[in-house]
Amino acid sequence: FIRHGQASFGTDDYDRLSDLGLIQSELTGEFLAQTRVEFDAVYSGSMRRQIETAEKALARLPGGAVRSSLEVWPEFNEYSSGPVIGTLLPAVLRENPELGPAAAKMTEDRRSFQMVFEKVMDLWVSGRVEAAEGESFEYFTGRVASGVRKLMEQNGRKKTLAVFSSGGVIAVVMMLALGFSGPMAIKLNWLMKNASISTFLYNGSELMLSSFNSTAHLEAKNEAGLITYR
Repeated sequence: FIRHGQASFGTDDYDRLSDLGLIQSELTGEFLAQTRVEFDAVYSGSMRRQIETAEKALARLPGGAVRSSLEVWPEFNEYSSGPVIGTLLPAVLRENPELGPAAAKMTEDRRSFQMVFEKVMDLWVSGRVEAAEGESFEYFTGRVASGVRKLMEQNGRKKTLAVFSSGGVIAVVMMLALGFSGPMAIKLNWLMKNASISTFLYNGSELMLSSFNSTAHLEAKNEAGLITYR
């Protein structure tokens, strides 16, 4: 599972890669080419930033490294944060009135956004207040789990697969593999780096973690600013 490169935070269209996100995606592809990995199948969610990351990375692989064309599965889309924020923010501010100043500038300041977003996500995962729009956390996790099951069933064993997706999706896959709670999955989501690679082993029905959130391919460039979280 590969997280998308940096998206365009603070712009009118968040769901596209930033210039840095394009570079991160290309470096990911260069790394995969160096490892000489061969994918039996490659998947992506249907969000633009996920597809762009897949296309940029796969373009760096030699011919024959991918044995089928990119398949787009909406099961691997990130949750829609906009509707969740819009409907749960009033409840968050009632419980945390000190966040009012941060909420007022969350669209242009990353730190303010994160402060407020963490509280919104805590409320979303808890289910104490149901969002009037967007998916519930329960529905989101069920959607991702369904996609993972279908992935294993469709491919069978002993296949090497790539899925280009997002931090929340990968956190849920971690939850499925390790059996921890929803709140822990969201905490892991905050740690997820752009263009990071997490690997899992699977058999007929079981998923097992092999490595998590690696950006060694970016760190090896020794260039300031390549490692980002949002």
